[in-house]
Amino acid sequence: MIFSKFLIAGVLNTLLTYFIYLGLLLLMPYVWAYSLTYAIGIVLGYFLNTKWVFKKAANLRTATVYPLSYGFNYLFGVVMLWYLIETVKLPKEIAPLVVVTISVPIMYLFTKAIFQGKLSHETKKNNQ
Repeated sequence: MIFSKFLIAGVLNTLLTYFIYLGLLLLMPYVWAYSLTYAIGIVLGYFLNTKWVFKKAANLRTATVYPLSYGFNYLFGVVMLWYLIETVKLPKEIAPLVVVTISVPIMYLFTKAIFQGKLSHETKKNNQ
């Protein structure tokens, strides 16, 4: 159930930030547009994950660790974005969708660990 909510929150976040990205492409280079929408997505994702997915109160620890984990994901994403656009020659409008598809499962594990701590056997069993 939690993974389903995580996916729904992620889809909402991705759709919103993707349309913002497309709008920003009219005003700036793709790396700047990606960076700005990524920051917006972190803020929106944090609130969706705290209030709806994991039903936890926002606190200093999660508010610090959550953006840091997405900072690592950002570095991965921007390198992958560059590679897909410059080397693979994917259109700049499509490449972010590929990046998100690859990074979602990885970030679910990080996000779950942030809000629920280490996975117990019971937690693993409930989320399968």
